[in-house]
Order: sequence, then structure tokens, then C-alpha cells
Amino acid sequence: MDNGATPRFTEAYLADIAKDLDALVWRFALPMTRLKPGTPITGAGPDDEDIAKAFLARASIFTLLRENVKTGIDRDIRKAIHHGADLEDVVAALGITRQAVAKRWGSSLRGYAQRDRMSSVAVVISRRARVHHDGNDPRGRYGEVGGAEQYASDRGAWPVGKLVREMARYAIIAVDGTVARIYRINHDGWQQTANGKWQFTAIGGRECTPEEINAAHAAEQLPLRLGDSCPTRAGGAYRPLWFGAPWPSLYAYRAEH
Repeated sequence: MDNGATPRFTEAYLADIAKDLDALVWRFALPMTRLKPGTPITGAGPDDEDIAKAFLARASIFTLLRENVKTGIDRDIRKAIHHGADLEDVVAALGITRQAVAKRWGSSLRGYAQRDRMSSVAVVISRRARVHHDGNDPRGRYGEVGGAEQYASDRGAWPVGKLVREMARYAIIAVDGTVARIYRINHDGWQQTANGKWQFTAIGGRECTPEEINAAHAAEQLPLRLGDSCPTRAGGAYRPLWFGAPWPSLYAYRAEH
């Protein structure tokens, strides 16, 4: 993601990748030849025919890898988008133009596609009523932990894309398919975690009261209220929920100005 989460590889790191890749290709190419592992291909080694076959085998492996790499990039970018990455995140990760990203993954960029139809977005966390214990998580456990720990658990970390972080005003927490808590998000309080995900910060460090929620819903600033249906969907607990009136079109803007 942005703000340092996208790797910036050093020359030494890239050299290590190239070395490991070279060894991997030799590992799969040699069984296609008469050469044994560790056989030198220079000096008094095998004859030209065997050397030629070895390099042709390597070329065939590289060709296969090239197709698998293309497929892997496409698969992983679509998964990243599904979990909240937006256009700018993909541009930063791949180092290509926005136009190239939009051309290849435009249909999958949910944030930008839905932004064209909706004017507001809320962070939605919809999960089951259970507790997960994780020794690798600084919180120790997360989920429906209850008590003073619940706010820290609700904050995440979640794969929230840049556009949603910029626009979302509320975080909606649903448990077993029903809205249980809602927080008003501090726009400047997003914090990135070590794994590149994000934690929101609630204004006042607390849940919204039922009165605050009803008022925001009446003002069309919230799409859901306490007790509303909000089922968990495939792909993870987090998802952006777009709502509200459509964004003004360019033609409408020109007509008004």
C-alpha cells in the first residue's frame, strides 16, 4: 500500500532474487537433459549438443514462468482490489501508469467504479461472534472480545484502500449479520500497521450513541443503524459500503457553472 508499505527493492535484494531464480530454473531444466546436477557447462564439461539442450531447456522453463508470472500478477492484483486496494495503491505497487492499471483492472477497481455511482462510503466490518487468540498479534486476541479491549479489536488492522480512508466518516461493526456498533472516524487518525494494513481511530475513542447514529442516518450520512442487517461476505470481514446520491456528472457541472 502507500506511505512506505510498497517495497522499494535494493540492488542487493534484486541480485538475490535473480540468483535464486537462476538456481530454480536449473533445477527444473536439468531433468530435461542428460546432464546431472552440479555438472559444469564450461571448460572440459559436456559437449556442445548437451550444452545447447540445457540452455534450450532453461529457455522453455523461463517461457513457462513468464506466463505464470503474468497470471500471478493479475490474480494477486484482483485479490488486493477485492480487499480494499485502490487505483493509486496498484500504481505504486507495480510502478506503471494509472492509465495502464485502469485498462487492465478497471472492471475490478471497486472503489473507483462505485465512486462514480455513489457519493459516500463507510467502513464495514462484518464478522462472527467469536474470539481469535493469536500470539503474533500485538493485541493477543481479537474478534468479539468485549469490555475495554473491544475498541482495539474493532479498529483492526484492515486492508482499507486510500480512497476509502480519505472519504469514510463512519466504521460499522456487524456481528453475526447484524449491526452492533458504529464509530465516527477521525479522518487524521488512520494508522498503518506492520503488515501494511490500517487501523481507524474513533473520535473520542468511543462508539456512537444511539441518538448520534439515528441523527447521522436521518441526515443520510450513515447507510445503516444499530440492529440493521449487514451479513458477512466471502473474502473477509472488511468491505467498503458505498451509498448516497450519485456524484454530479461533468455535464451537470458545466450546466451549473
